[in-house]
Amino acid sequence: MRHKENLAKVVRQLELQGESVTSGWVHEGSLKPYYENLEKVQEMAQGVVSSVLEADIFVLISDAEGTDMFIELGICLAKNKITPDSVKIYIIGEHSKRSLMQLHPSIKHLRDIEELFKEEKIERGDFVFPNFS
Repeated sequence: MRHKENLAKVVRQLELQGESVTSGWVHEGSLKPYYENLEKVQEMAQGVVSSVLEADIFVLISDAEGTDMFIELGICLAKNKITPDSVKIYIIGEHSKRSLMQLHPSIKHLRDIEELFKEEKIERGDFVFPNFS
């Protein structure tokens, strides 16, 4: 959530390049405290699982905080176990190797979003890549 504004910029750029972004959580407001917004939280959680399962490419922006990103990562790893190589998994940033599962051999580690665009051959145009540090 801390990087939500910068992620929304990247999503807009990807969509301008004709890419489809399956997850829409970057456009949602905060639902904390979660238990007080239980119905909306449960709906969003189901949507996140569905969007991760639909993805061909999963990108985790590493952070010193946060927990849900690891659940989403686990969903992708399980998807690849059931259907090998069904999703490309990237982890970006300086906190990309802080847990056991982040070092799974299915994961490619990148420095930043710019490197991801190059890796996936996505045109950047005059887009200025935000900093996720």
